[in-house]
Amino acid sequence: MKWRTKVEIAQGAYPIDYQDEILVLGSCFADHLGGKLAYYQFRHLSNPFGVLFHPIPLGHLIERAIEGRHFREADLFEHEGLWRCLEVHSRIAGTSGEATLEGMKEALNVFQQALAKASHIVLTLGTAFAFRNLDKDLLVANCHKLPQQQFRRELTPVVELIHSLSHTLAVIRENNPECQILLTVSPVRHVRDGLVENQRSKAHLLAAVHQVVEGVNIHYFPAYELLMDELRDYRFYKRDLIHPTEQAVDFVWEKFMEAWVDPGAIPVMDRVAGIRKQLAHRNMHAAESLGVAASESLKQKVEALSAEFPFIHFEV
Repeated sequence: MKWRTKVEIAQGAYPIDYQDEILVLGSCFADHLGGKLAYYQFRHLSNPFGVLFHPIPLGHLIERAIEGRHFREADLFEHEGLWRCLEVHSRIAGTSGEATLEGMKEALNVFQQALAKASHIVLTLGTAFAFRNLDKDLLVANCHKLPQQQFRRELTPVVELIHSLSHTLAVIRENNPECQILLTVSPVRHVRDGLVENQRSKAHLLAAVHQVVEGVNIHYFPAYELLMDELRDYRFYKRDLIHPTEQAVDFVWEKFMEAWVDPGAIPVMDRVAGIRKQLAHRNMHAAESLGVAASESLKQKVEALSAEFPFIHFEV
């Protein structure tokens, strides 16, 4: 007897291994994926300018980074004692304009390098609803809790999303022709928009994404469908009934691994996970000695792994 439907996922033509460099951008679900890559110590960069939910502000930021157009003082504003920018997430802020610009300059340089050398770029789209700043006539990345009358909320039409995504993908491809691009729609629901409106939003994103994934080295990973169709139960959501539980994130990660992680990387992942568990056990029982032999064995495991992969580091 079948108890659930299964989402079929195509195997990635160029799966990820430990020699690759991955760039993960977009909604908070991108941070979930980035967290898994960080845990297993893949070379990656995740949302250097914070979470970005809408494809158009995300595309503008990608284009800015590739062109090396640094932010200027005119791009900033002061609110509640901090200097911020409408084009990035609210976590990007400083106590002075100079400090904020300097931090954004460093982040943009890192972002530019990552876009140029990434083997895989994952774009996770969260919503088709956007807020337009009326003074600048700009779809913003974040409203930064500014007065509501400064913005107009709008649902971006599918044709406009297709145009924006096509342009963003073309810019990425021109800058880095060999990279694999994965598009996905976040399963996190934006219930503040309303449940019906959230479904409209996701439908717009899905329609636009599937219009552009037919390009060379452009792929779709069904994170949205895995939560909506294969798990399909509120026990896989946190108390807010919006965000996926750790168990759900682990499930989607397992599906991602099956499709997009090279089997040759699995033994290395197991070694990394084993070391992390030993370190966590040691830290949890700091007052107890692991013993000289156990400590030496752990040290040797770390040194052996770091010798093979110099970018892998542990605090032993």
